[in-house]
Amino acid sequence: MWRGIFTEQAVSDTITGTLDIDAALDKAVRDFDSKVMFDDDGKAAKERENIGPMTRLAVEALEPYGKPVFQEDGGQHKVSLTAAGDGWNLDFIGFIDFKFPDHGLIIDLKTTLRMPSVMSKSHQRQRAFYAKASGNSAVKFLYVTPKKSAILEDGDPGQLMAEIKTHLARQEAFLRLGDKELLRTVVPVDPDSFYWRGSEAARLELFGI
Repeated sequence: MWRGIFTEQAVSDTITGTLDIDAALDKAVRDFDSKVMFDDDGKAAKERENIGPMTRLAVEALEPYGKPVFQEDGGQHKVSLTAAGDGWNLDFIGFIDFKFPDHGLIIDLKTTLRMPSVMSKSHQRQRAFYAKASGNSAVKFLYVTPKKSAILEDGDPGQLMAEIKTHLARQEAFLRLGDKELLRTVVPVDPDSFYWRGSEAARLELFGI
């Protein structure tokens, strides 16, 4: 997570002209170190090393589009939609990484150790949401590994948004089956999932061990 956050920070600082790339990388690495205090297995050190090459590749890929536009406070552009179903409404939001109005283009940066040939379904749905919430702007995802970069735009946004709404309707129907105490007894949870890893309190609450 921190590798992605501070790579994006370094890319932003560089392509906006806030810092030159070397200074931006120095700052990103310092900020990374301030968040990652312990590294018993060496994984953090390896991720730290990836910030430099990923940043340089991303900056190179974004160079043709010029300087992105941010909100007046310098933050990312917030996008939102309201999904409406049978007796329910659900607001959901997202934040755009880089907006290039002169090109009618939005680019979301994804750092990864393995380059996908096709965007994952979750990323396709995220792209569809951004496209739906952003009018006529094209939305593409820039993937960077330590060795290469690629811009992808897989999936039909209309179809994907229909899938999202169907998924939300099913979740709502499930939630109406009972209160939270009942539902938590019937929903299977994988303790090895990324979402639970590292949370001792959550593990104890869910499994009692």
